[in-house]
Amino acid sequence: MLDILVCIGMVIVYLILYYAFGTLITRHMKKEAASVTFTVLAGFFLYYAVFQVIAIPMALLKRPLSNLSLSWAIILAAVLVYSVWNHRQWAVAGKGAVRLLKASPLFWAMIGLVLLQICVTTVWQTDFWDAAYYVGDVSLSVHTNTISHYDPLSRELRDVIDIRHFFAMYHMQDAVICQLTGIHPLVETKTIMAAVVLLITNMIYYRMARLFFKENSKAVLLMLAFAFIVNLFSYTMYTASGFLFLRTYEGKAVLGNVILPALVYYFARLYQDADYRMNWVLLFLIGYAGCAISSSAMILVLVGIGAFALPLCFLKKDVKILFKCGLCALPCLLVTFCYLLSRIGILVIHI
Repeated sequence: MLDILVCIGMVIVYLILYYAFGTLITRHMKKEAASVTFTVLAGFFLYYAVFQVIAIPMALLKRPLSNLSLSWAIILAAVLVYSVWNHRQWAVAGKGAVRLLKASPLFWAMIGLVLLQICVTTVWQTDFWDAAYYVGDVSLSVHTNTISHYDPLSRELRDVIDIRHFFAMYHMQDAVICQLTGIHPLVETKTIMAAVVLLITNMIYYRMARLFFKENSKAVLLMLAFAFIVNLFSYTMYTASGFLFLRTYEGKAVLGNVILPALVYYFARLYQDADYRMNWVLLFLIGYAGCAISSSAMILVLVGIGAFALPLCFLKKDVKILFKCGLCALPCLLVTFCYLLSRIGILVIHI
């Protein structure tokens, strides 16, 4: 029972931290009032973008994981204190929580469906071959106090850094939290983060539904219900739904169910208002955070931005949109370039 309460508490802590990071962005929004879900989503991407900025130099300098954990704890505390100090948005979040208590039965039914997804995913655990790598990477990093210096499959010290996975520091964040809290890596990756990813995924669906249906709450909730049904009956091994329900501990689950849908959402916002600077800031943040979460994002997010850029440029009749989209895709381009250099033996970083 205590373990369950710890997991629930950690999920709440993550959401609070994402909200705190999100307020750093949404407090600058002038054209619209930021909702709780919008702020949490923005904070989710900023959280991992900032973590990558801190983690990569420490990994290159071969610093122990404990140094990264201490640095990240200080940053989290500073962001949380600064965010709470500017308490206006926290007051908005509090009012939103009060309104939830008065929500319609249909809304609570949808909350029940989300909780059902979380229970099924966290209780019905499956093991794929990738679990040995990704969960093993977290476990070995915590056990050896290093930043992904050991091969999770062979458990031997690497000779060179694995550039393919190096920039995706998503799992090292799990290692940091495990070291700071003492939570077992299996619990962190397969239970706590699985629940967090499912919550963030449903927040994306909710934001997209609100964008399409505005204040029609019934239509919004029905879209969430249909999204749940589609995912429920589409979970083969290599679909986004499969990663969502069966392999939630992987960065690719976040890529397929959070990052790429968020890409669609923010491009839809750009279609509505391509001159709103905050929309471009958030799109750039997705491009940057995508590479920090999953190595596959360096191609998929790059292609996604390119696929949306041309139609948006044509519809808005503005060539500058291509330039702005190019800037948003720059992090993916840089990571792809580094990966290609490593494949031909030019970029080799010894440990």
